[in-house]
Amino acid sequence: MGNREYVIALREKAKIGPKTFQQLLMTFGSPENIYKATREELLSLSRMTSKKIDEILDSKDFITEIEEHISYLAELGIRISTILDDNYPQSLKEIDDPPPLLYFKGEFPIRNDLFLAVVGTHHATVEGIEKAVGIGRVLAKRKVVVVSGLARGIDSAAHIGAVREGGKTYAILGTGLNNIYPPENLSLAEEIAKNGALITEYNLNVPVKVGQLMARNRIVVGLSQAVIIVELNEEGSGTMNAVDIAIKQGKPLFVVRKEGSQKVEDLIQEGAVPIEGAEDLDLVLNYL
Repeated sequence: MGNREYVIALREKAKIGPKTFQQLLMTFGSPENIYKATREELLSLSRMTSKKIDEILDSKDFITEIEEHISYLAELGIRISTILDDNYPQSLKEIDDPPPLLYFKGEFPIRNDLFLAVVGTHHATVEGIEKAVGIGRVLAKRKVVVVSGLARGIDSAAHIGAVREGGKTYAILGTGLNNIYPPENLSLAEEIAKNGALITEYNLNVPVKVGQLMARNRIVVGLSQAVIIVELNEEGSGTMNAVDIAIKQGKPLFVVRKEGSQKVEDLIQEGAVPIEGAEDLDLVLNYL
């Protein structure tokens, strides 16, 4: 019995969240030791309730089912990386709430030196789309992995730019791999799996939820050495969540200038480095 099955049992069957998982792992040292702990030891933890302890202890009964599910996923070309595996990205281990496990389809992790998040509003303008595609293409030419969230608008455009140039790109999903969102990006997702990877912390058939779409931002930013904001929605944007995470994680933040955008000017005042577009990417890469 490997740690992988125990991690999946805790995450999928006991519904242990990333922060609680971290607490359990730091307290008991390994997933196996969590199951060896007494009720009293578990109940002494701040995040633990009697009901949650029952769910943890009961989850061990699903190990055989989990082993069969892992084999089924492998047949679909889907693999799993847990936080205890050697191939789990070190940069993700360093964030406050790393996902205990990742499901992925494609090549992951890619042994590249640089990963850049390219994100922005799904209410993108034509100019914003063109800039995102251009940035994706130039980064691909520079052998940089483009990381984004497969959302409509800027995210999709950045992925498309990288794919068109034959480069590598990661799409971080807020759903299971059987529920590509938005659905019109299914063909793009298939191309991304050939030119990088589709990555998610959610099991195969998990549907879309707003909270999950927001949660993926910590992975997009966490995998990347820096973040490029291509375009913001002045009325409010989930992209600002990615900005907040980048600041919290201490990642360099770049923003494409847009005339008349107060949000862009605010970001520059807060320390984001302004760029014009793909033509300034050498500046970004030299900065890193």
